Parts: sequence; structure tokens; C-alpha cells
Amino acid sequence: MPKYTIRHDKIETRSLLLGDGKLALGVTIGSLAVVLFYVAHEFFWGVQEASEYLSIAPLIISLLVAMGSTYFAANALLEQRRAREAGTDPVLIAHFGQRADARELITFNLSNVGAGAALNVQLDVERPAEDADDWEKRNFLQNIFKPRQPFSVILQGSSIEFSLALGWHLLGQEAGASSGNHLPLKPLPPFKAKLSYEDLAGGKYDAEFTLDVSELQGLGANKSPQMRMVAALETLAKKR
Repeated sequence: MPKYTIRHDKIETRSLLLGDGKLALGVTIGSLAVVLFYVAHEFFWGVQEASEYLSIAPLIISLLVAMGSTYFAANALLEQRRAREAGTDPVLIAHFGQRADARELITFNLSNVGAGAALNVQLDVERPAEDADDWEKRNFLQNIFKPRQPFSVILQGSSIEFSLALGWHLLGQEAGASSGNHLPLKPLPPFKAKLSYEDLAGGKYDAEFTLDVSELQGLGANKSPQMRMVAALETLAKKR
């Protein structure tokens, strides 16, 4: 099975040269490197006596420890920043699903699995390369491949659902041989969905997903327990 490819990039709207300590880290490491280079130069090419080399040994060790401490401190701050962003940034994913009230109906979903609201969400779904005859047999309920207006906001934990098509229309004759001969021969080819959106702080995000309907093969279309309860209640209501 091909890998489910994902690309997710974040573009900051403000410069982080000073905000995340990059300048301070560079100045500190640069200064320590210059001093260490000078000490090493004097140690290997200087004309000092051996006793003087022993006197500067603690200085060399202190510089090495300082550089190591600076490096590990910078890494710790970077990890804290990433953890903080993960707790506030929106993360949108594009994926397939099934309608709760009609599990044979395949849906195309945009879900916000992050911790923040996504703003100005632009969706661009590339139409897969397919013959016109098979394309007509898909019987799409909603055309997700045409350009559309951006969504103003998708809240955290929320999802936007598009009713795409019946499962056998997407998977072809192997999935719906008993449904007649008006089915495409092969499953719908993989296609790409591109997303661009913003967070509340103005940061911009670009994401790209490759979706393949073949992953839906073998999934059941039985009614959910909730829909069985609804059907039972409707039957009781009709008997009264």
C-alpha cells in the first residue's frame, strides 16, 4: 500500500531572529569560539612554557563546558517552544470518512485536530486523471474538485464533511459487482488535496495530502447502533 504522504509547513509572519534567542545564541557561541580558537592557537603555536599551559587548562575546560551548556540550553528552549506551539496551533487534515446515517456513503472531510482555530481555510483538490466515461459513472454527490470560496473558520475539534459518492462508485466493479454494470472498472485514482490557512496570531500554514480510495476496500457498510435504534423507534411509532 502506498504511503499516505503529508506535507505540513508553517510560515511565521514575524521575524524570530530576536524573539527565540537566535541572535543571543549566535553571539554567545561566536564569542566562545573566538576565545577557544585563540587559546588553542597559543597552545599549539605559541612560545609559552609548559607551566603556563597548565595554568590555562581550567580556562579551556570552562570554555568547553560553557559551549556545551549553551548548546543544550538552546535545544531545551527550542523543544519548549515547539511544545507550546503544539498546544495552540491549528492542524488541519484531509481524509475520507463514512456518513454516520448511511455508512455506504463515502465522505471527504476537513478536520481540525489541533488546539487552535484555523482561519481563512482555502481548499484546492486536484482532479485525478481519469477517462471521461469512468468519471461520469462515479455519480459524485458533491464536486469537491472545483474551486470554492475559503472557509472563514474551522474551530478546534470540528470537521467539515462533504458527501462524495457511494463506496462502489469510487472503488469500481470489484466493490459493487452486484450493483449492475453501470460502475467504473477501476478505483478512483489517487488525488492531492492542498490546504492553506492561518492561526489566530497570523501565522500561515500550507499542507498537502495524497488520498487514495483503495484504503476503503473491505470496510463494512452496516448500520451503526444509533441508526438501528432510530429504525426500531420508527417501526414502533408506525405500529401505534
